[in-house]
Amino acid sequence: MLLQQQKAKENHFIYITLLLIVAIVGYWQISFLKYSVTHDMINCWIPWRHYISESLQSGAFPFWNPYQQLGYPIHADLQGPSWYLESLILGSTIGQSNYVVQLLFVFYAFMAGMGMYFLSLCFHENKKVAFITGVCYMLSGFFVAHVQHFYAVIGAAWLPFIILNYYKMHVTKSYKYAIYTSLFLFFNLTGGNHTFTFILAYLFLAIGGYFIIAAIREKKKEIVFQLLKLNALFVFLTTALSTVVLVVFFQVKPYIDRLSGMDYKSASVNPLSPQSLLSLFVPFSTVNSVDFFNTDQSMCNVYIGIIILPFIILALIRSKTGIEKVLLGFAFVCLLASFGSYTPVHKILYSVFPFMNLFRFPSYFSLFTILVLLLLGGKQLAFTLSSFVISKDKLVKIISVLIGLMMILLVIAFIKNDSASFFFFADYETIFDFIKAASLYQNIILQGSIQLLFLIALLFTIIKAAEKYRLTIITLFVVVDMITATQLNIAYVGFSQTSPKELHDYVASLPKGFPIPVMNNISENTEEIGQKHGLYRNTSVFHKRISADVFNSFCFKNQVMMLDSLRPIYDSMLRNPLVYFSDVVVSETDLKNKKVEIWPWTVVLSDEDEREVASQVKLRPIYYEEPAIISFQPDKMTFWGNSPGAKLFTLLQNNYTGWKAYVDGKETKIFLSNYLTMSVIFPDGEHTVQFVYKNTPVIIGGIISYSVFTILMILLSTIWIKENKSYLLVGMMWLILLGSAGYYFLL
Repeated sequence: MLLQQQKAKENHFIYITLLLIVAIVGYWQISFLKYSVTHDMINCWIPWRHYISESLQSGAFPFWNPYQQLGYPIHADLQGPSWYLESLILGSTIGQSNYVVQLLFVFYAFMAGMGMYFLSLCFHENKKVAFITGVCYMLSGFFVAHVQHFYAVIGAAWLPFIILNYYKMHVTKSYKYAIYTSLFLFFNLTGGNHTFTFILAYLFLAIGGYFIIAAIREKKKEIVFQLLKLNALFVFLTTALSTVVLVVFFQVKPYIDRLSGMDYKSASVNPLSPQSLLSLFVPFSTVNSVDFFNTDQSMCNVYIGIIILPFIILALIRSKTGIEKVLLGFAFVCLLASFGSYTPVHKILYSVFPFMNLFRFPSYFSLFTILVLLLLGGKQLAFTLSSFVISKDKLVKIISVLIGLMMILLVIAFIKNDSASFFFFADYETIFDFIKAASLYQNIILQGSIQLLFLIALLFTIIKAAEKYRLTIITLFVVVDMITATQLNIAYVGFSQTSPKELHDYVASLPKGFPIPVMNNISENTEEIGQKHGLYRNTSVFHKRISADVFNSFCFKNQVMMLDSLRPIYDSMLRNPLVYFSDVVVSETDLKNKKVEIWPWTVVLSDEDEREVASQVKLRPIYYEEPAIISFQPDKMTFWGNSPGAKLFTLLQNNYTGWKAYVDGKETKIFLSNYLTMSVIFPDGEHTVQFVYKNTPVIIGGIISYSVFTILMILLSTIWIKENKSYLLVGMMWLILLGSAGYYFLL
């Protein structure tokens, strides 16, 4: 028995190693740092992770980012990700440079493949078929198109692990899998895309409901109660692990409009348009064809492999088990929802079901369709190989029909091309020149011809190949097919011509830590100053400049309101340095009634606050010295000032839960000024003013979350040891966790 278990582990190791190799090769330009990732990856996740690393390595937790959008609580933006274990470990040790983030993408693609490998084995026992399923998932159009959306990639990587353990929890009735599911869901909640969590909640209801209803029909009360207890344990553990996420959510909800629900126009942006289904056959058609697909370039590729497609079709028409029917029904609803406003399904989900109005991009629903179709296709492939005589004729017919459809598609593309010369026969200096020359119908001709050859080769394999070689040949076809499709598409959306080394060296040459900012006007600190080597958004994070620029879906609603409706007062406010004295204080009512003249030193307060301030300060122009910065940390800023009369002292940072102000060490009231920033009353004379950020509820939430995490890891370690798992693996895991924590505290 032990020998069989050891052999099974070795077989897993072989296929997992092969998955890693395929991930590295499939994304080789990213793996070997030939080109730099681009778009949101370089605009958002590299700057944010860079900032998190600098905070941790300076001995501070990344609560507040003062350099972007007039300061914001980066810990509350779970895209950040400040609370994610991987980010904390890397940030407190080797850091998260652009090199690290690029390699992390490949790591998560590999993790996605490995998760899919093990999930596939829940439906059959063929490891080679599970390997095929893993390859199709990690090199699918979703991963290729979403290189830039790193948190979506992270969420898609953990998704198979979450579903795998939730499914096993119901099959085995073991509390161990409730722990696994809650841990992997915690990873997604703190580091991945929350869209997947919301959709997952309904998948949990479908899977859990199926098993509970089945037990009720069989009148097995003990199993019903057991499943209910397991689900209660899973919910409890997930809630306990997510304490910090819940605290953050309730704190930030009043500040962010979208957390209270989005309007449908915003929620339905960037669907998977029906014409995007063309990418199931020729994903290269999506390149340079935004007008045809009528959606964002990253949202129209759902390719899962031309080799696995006939087996998926065969799986759809054969009889299915109860759980397969549930999964397929869920996948079908997700497919219709992914079409956004093209069908009524997304609008119904948005209007009726909780949480469905909290996220954009209906196209994300398609990931669940991809996952289920691959599971069913993988099982059908395994069944076909074991019962070849039963499946052969149907499979030959399906492949023949696909060959016919591909030929028709090629004929249409040739006609539409109207005898234009083929771009793919020309010579190009770079892959980017090749992509730039691409066009819809010629793209179809190029990849359609490749796909036709694959289908003909598959048909020949099914009819002629010897049984012992058949699966190996199909596996090779799948790997070549998926790598080919990846390479044709990834330069369009995945990376740019920027050199990762040049970017790395450039960032390394910029200020480290948290130097005292220059006291120039904030309006001067624009993105353009830092736009080098591929950086063009959120560049102030690298240069340590206080900036009002924002490229982030996490944006305070008052800032959006000012940009839309109060632009003059917003622009005027930015013609000041980080801190300044105010000579003109007006009420919101006076501003609305247009009874004020707007100057850079004009400060708008609520009517009540304006009356309180007016009774204490001299609101007239008098001589004073410009304030100076004594010390600067993101969560603790100390200033000096001197004024012959009480004035209003304003800090151009967003007013948010956790900030406190002190004048000469004595706490003083913070006024919300200009709808965004913080102001205090500065007394007559020379004083120091200190702004300190300390969010006790969040700190307690973080302690609870990671205390529960530690307890669960100790419990799992005990289980692993009892199950004869590798002591070395357990020891290495704890060495990484404790070593990272110790390194951080030593800093």
